[in-house]
Amino acid sequence: MELVQIYTELASTAVNSVKIDETLVKIVYNSNTDKEYTFNCDNTDEFNTKLSNTLTNKESVGRFISSSVKEGLIVPSK
Repeated sequence: MELVQIYTELASTAVNSVKIDETLVKIVYNSNTDKEYTFNCDNTDEFNTKLSNTLTNKESVGRFISSSVKEGLIVPSK
Protein backbone atom coordinates (compact mmCIF):
# COMPACT_ATOMS: atom_id res chain seq x y z
CA MET A 1 0.00 0.00 0.00
CA GLU A 2 1.57 3.25 -1.14
CA LEU A 3 1.32 6.21 1.21
CA VAL A 4 0.17 9.24 -0.71
CA GLN A 5 0.10 12.12 1.77
CA ILE A 6 0.26 12.95 5.48
CA TYR A 7 -1.04 16.21 6.90
CA THR A 8 -0.05 17.12 10.46
CA GLU A 9 0.12 20.33 12.49
CA LEU A 10 -3.10 21.51 10.92
CA ALA A 11 -4.53 24.90 11.85
CA SER A 12 -7.69 23.14 12.96
CA THR A 13 -9.45 22.97 16.30
CA ALA A 14 -11.11 19.68 15.35
CA VAL A 15 -8.63 17.69 13.24
CA ASN A 16 -5.16 16.68 14.46
CA SER A 17 -3.89 14.79 11.39
CA VAL A 18 -4.96 13.25 8.10
CA LYS A 19 -3.19 10.36 6.35
CA ILE A 20 -4.14 9.41 2.80
CA ASP A 21 -3.07 6.25 1.00
CA GLU A 22 -4.36 4.48 -2.12
CA THR A 23 -7.85 3.66 -0.82
CA LEU A 24 -8.02 4.88 2.78
CA VAL A 25 -8.16 8.17 4.65
CA LYS A 26 -7.15 8.03 8.33
CA ILE A 27 -8.12 10.92 10.58
CA VAL A 28 -7.11 11.73 14.14
CA TYR A 29 -9.32 14.27 15.90
CA ASN A 30 -8.04 16.63 18.59
CA SER A 31 -10.80 15.40 20.93
CA ASN A 32 -9.05 11.99 21.19
CA THR A 33 -5.56 11.92 19.71
CA ASP A 34 -5.13 8.26 20.73
CA LYS A 35 -7.82 7.07 18.28
CA GLU A 36 -7.46 6.97 14.51
CA TYR A 37 -10.63 6.84 12.41
CA THR A 38 -10.41 5.04 9.07
CA PHE A 39 -12.51 5.97 6.05
CA ASN A 40 -12.74 4.21 2.69
CA CYS A 41 -12.16 6.48 -0.28
CA ASP A 42 -12.61 5.49 -3.92
CA ASN A 43 -10.95 8.68 -5.19
CA THR A 44 -8.09 9.65 -2.89
CA ASP A 45 -6.62 11.97 -5.54
CA GLU A 46 -9.81 14.06 -5.49
CA PHE A 47 -9.92 14.02 -1.68
CA ASN A 48 -6.25 15.03 -1.47
CA THR A 49 -6.74 17.90 -3.93
CA LYS A 50 -9.82 19.18 -2.09
CA LEU A 51 -8.08 18.95 1.29
CA SER A 52 -5.04 20.77 -0.09
CA ASN A 53 -7.28 23.52 -1.47
CA THR A 54 -9.08 23.75 1.88
CA LEU A 55 -5.74 24.26 3.65
CA THR A 56 -4.45 26.73 1.05
CA ASN A 57 -7.63 28.81 1.35
CA LYS A 58 -7.46 28.61 5.16
CA GLU A 59 -10.93 27.09 5.29
CA SER A 60 -12.23 24.79 8.03
CA VAL A 61 -10.68 21.31 7.83
CA GLY A 62 -13.36 19.93 10.18
CA ARG A 63 -16.13 21.29 7.97
CA PHE A 64 -14.41 19.81 4.89
CA ILE A 65 -14.17 16.36 6.55
CA SER A 66 -17.80 16.53 7.64
CA SER A 67 -19.03 17.51 4.17
CA SER A 68 -16.84 14.80 2.58
CA VAL A 69 -18.61 12.19 4.73
CA LYS A 70 -22.06 13.62 3.90
CA GLU A 71 -21.25 13.67 0.16
CA GLY A 72 -19.90 10.10 0.28
CA LEU A 73 -16.37 11.09 -0.81
CA ILE A 74 -15.13 9.26 2.29
CA VAL A 75 -17.09 6.47 3.99
CA PRO A 76 -16.46 5.31 7.58
CA SER A 77 -14.77 1.92 7.54
CA LYS A 78 -16.49 -0.82 9.51
